[in-house]
Amino acid sequence: MADLASVPDFEMVATCIAERFEGMRPLMSQWADLARLAVQGLPHDRARLAELERRLNQLRAELRTFVLVASEHFSDGQLTALRKRARMSKSAWRSLKKVRPITTRSGFTLISF
Repeated sequence: MADLASVPDFEMVATCIAERFEGMRPLMSQWADLARLAVQGLPHDRARLAELERRLNQLRAELRTFVLVASEHFSDGQLTALRKRARMSKSAWRSLKKVRPITTRSGFTLISF
């Protein structure tokens, strides 16, 4: 997606979002399991939790670009179709627009399947 000012190809954007979001699903699930343990003060793998947070934040940054471009250029009907194709809820879509990092403090509001 070289020129973000022009209207992007819907199929390309939809495919990119769907593939990236699908790739995030197992990581989000793993993060949520570890973060629950951390919040409850139970033993957990801190290194793995930090690694998952780093990777999820990286993936979210990549996805954010596509989500913002799609939100700017596509109609509401196209956005609904795009979210359905990616199997993404409205709250997941809105959370991807936020720049906040995933941490045990804020992650549960940002991780949305």
